[in-house]
Amino acid sequence: MVLGPKYLSFKLMIPLTIIYIMIFITGVFGNVITCIVIVRNSFMQTATNYYLFSLAISDLTLLILGLPNELGVFWQQYPWSLGTMLCKTRAYVSEMSSYVSVLTIVAFSVQRYLAICHPLHVYSISSLERSTRIIVAVWLIAMVAAIPFAIYTKVNFVEYPPESGNYSADSAICGMLLPDMPKFPLYELSCIVFFLIPMFIIFVLYTRMGLQIKSRTKKALGPIENAFVHGAHRQSRKSIVRMLSVVIMFFLCWAPFHTQRLVYIYAQESDYYPDLNEWLYILSGCLYYFSTTVNPILYTLMSCKYRKAFKQAVCCRTRRHINALSKKIFYFTSSQQNIKDRNKNNINTSGFSQKTYLSQKKDSSSIFLFERKHLLAHQQPSNESTSSKRSEVSITTNNM
Repeated sequence: MVLGPKYLSFKLMIPLTIIYIMIFITGVFGNVITCIVIVRNSFMQTATNYYLFSLAISDLTLLILGLPNELGVFWQQYPWSLGTMLCKTRAYVSEMSSYVSVLTIVAFSVQRYLAICHPLHVYSISSLERSTRIIVAVWLIAMVAAIPFAIYTKVNFVEYPPESGNYSADSAICGMLLPDMPKFPLYELSCIVFFLIPMFIIFVLYTRMGLQIKSRTKKALGPIENAFVHGAHRQSRKSIVRMLSVVIMFFLCWAPFHTQRLVYIYAQESDYYPDLNEWLYILSGCLYYFSTTVNPILYTLMSCKYRKAFKQAVCCRTRRHINALSKKIFYFTSSQQNIKDRNKNNINTSGFSQKTYLSQKKDSSSIFLFERKHLLAHQQPSNESTSSKRSEVSITTNNM
């Protein structure tokens, strides 16, 4: 084994660090909100949303336990200083959570396909209990399938000088190197079972869903041409575009990841391998974690029901604050009105009656000007009529 550079160039590290931090923040936010919305709203607790909840949990696991370590490797590729156990755990958790995400997307796509293309059969298989069993099975399959990565991943050391038997601690690297690979094709099986087959299933399912939606729209509308027809066609096109985006994003996010693994196995003898492997590793890492950010957008934010529940969850605290503030304002206004009523009673008992006038003007500005006039009447008794006329003119002008 020959060690490469210990650090990536700063021209790569700085942009990669910014990208990874953005992916981490948006991914954690989107998936946490997805979980909160589903848990806090009973109408969101459906069989389909159970799959989305499982997908959000697996994405959070991958983000929190995988991304920080990946970013640390960019800044220091070796030596690995966290021990063998954490090395194996990192490999196992990352692999398992990625498998859970892929299998959950497949199960969710099957659920969507049945709901659109076979609506009469979906009720018999879309119960919460059945969905829970499928989700548990998905996690168990992923846990078992990821075990070989925990077994064969280890901390590797470079022998220097070669064939001397001396291994430098500063050369420790956590990974599954080619000489230690199992005899069975582990990377190839992972690519076939958890990428190519799911990709084929998703492509077929969403293609049939798109054709079904398009066919139903034409049959339902017939030869009618009006604004409603154009709106229905527009909605149909949006649904088809969303389904197409699911297939494209699945391919873009996972194809570089499996390609990099196959290049590592079959292209090491090529002269272009060092540069190709480095760029594939960087690209696959970004898209690999970007899938955890785009999943909440593709599968939840595009749902009108989810967006409504999301607004309720985010605005709930704000509403409570506004309601509490409104109550305080109400109590304060009521107390102020009581004070003004007492002042009015005092004025009436002093012999200066304005009952008819107050019955016509009851807003706060009229009461304020009336109290001001009453004060002037006590200070300048000789100008009572003039003050009264001036005050009435002011009140009339103020209420126009």
